[in-house]
Amino acid sequence: MEERKLPFSIPKPPLPTSILPQVYPNQVHPNQSQDSDHQLIIHINNNNGTYVIQVPRDQVYRVPPPENASMVEKYQNSNRTGNKKRQCRLNARTILYIAIALGIGCLLIGIHYILNMAYDPKFVIQHFNFDKETNPSTYNIGLQVYNPNLRAGLSYKDGRVSLLWKQQEIAEGAFPHVFQEHGSSIVMRLALRQCKCSVMPKEIQESMTNVKKKVHVTFSLSMKFHAQATTWKLSGWKKKYHVLCRVTVDTLTKDTHVLSQDCQTPL
Repeated sequence: MEERKLPFSIPKPPLPTSILPQVYPNQVHPNQSQDSDHQLIIHINNNNGTYVIQVPRDQVYRVPPPENASMVEKYQNSNRTGNKKRQCRLNARTILYIAIALGIGCLLIGIHYILNMAYDPKFVIQHFNFDKETNPSTYNIGLQVYNPNLRAGLSYKDGRVSLLWKQQEIAEGAFPHVFQEHGSSIVMRLALRQCKCSVMPKEIQESMTNVKKKVHVTFSLSMKFHAQATTWKLSGWKKKYHVLCRVTVDTLTKDTHVLSQDCQTPL
């Protein structure tokens, strides 16, 4: 009798869960030796028996033992401590460098302040004399200069001096090129030669020739020069001065005396 085939297929029932593979990590089969501790044993149970699958030892991954974890933790803690110490040393060096830079900056600012806050020199006409024996005639003036600065010396240069009578220039000369120490007083010698182009006023001629009656004469001494302050061999500001002195003498003979004077520095 022939067997008839159904026009449709009958689905097969699902396999029981008992025959699905079961994985037991880190278990040792009773038939295995103790050297297989690091093998992965997979048991597949079905109706026909148990199948054992062994995984090589180098492919088994597991959590490190507690002693290794403690060693790693100690190593990490030591690294953190070392990093903190290095960071502290770096911060201390940075603070030290900043403090040194600030100290140098303050020192430079102090030197700059000292050099740029120097006081102006003071001028006093010590004596005034007219020498008509020279050619041309010369006005010899002794100028006392006082430097009031306690730390800064003054270097005078590039100067010109003019002697005027009623706004008329009658003599001229050079301002001395000298260096004056701080807090000192010096006397500068000015030799002003009479201008050839100008005619000597009658009042000055009478003062030179009239011995019995002294004829007072008033002059204006104009001094233009540059002065530079120097402290500890460091050059500071360089300032241009214009000092104007008004001086009155009793006579222009040999025994000349200064009756009055007033020296100012116009702004």
